[in-house]
Amino acid sequence: KRKKRPALQADDIDRIHYARDILHQRLVQPPSLLELARLVELNDYKLKIGFQQVFGTTVFGYLTQQRMNKARQLLAQQQSVTSVAIAVGYTSPTAFSSAFKRVIGVSPKRYQLGKYKIVS
Repeated sequence: KRKKRPALQADDIDRIHYARDILHQRLVQPPSLLELARLVELNDYKLKIGFQQVFGTTVFGYLTQQRMNKARQLLAQQQSVTSVAIAVGYTSPTAFSSAFKRVIGVSPKRYQLGKYKIVS
């Protein structure tokens, strides 16, 4: 039997949207979960549960998806994989390439060269 999640108040939802906005602004150097919770004045548990309820994903999952969306735009502009990795907050091009492949399904270089098929 699943535990019933507490209903979110309108103020909580506003704070969760504000947390999302902060993630967008700080894509390269995002705050930790605890720091983000402090910034939006929620406890970390309520932020985690609420974010999942409002956006259907975890805070980290959302951040990763936004980084990959930005990376796709930059790769389409023919920027180097290393510069794209740095631009979306990865210190290691290897870690970026692994994350990109896990999320998008192809390596950044293959994506950039257009040598892939989008599976829908």
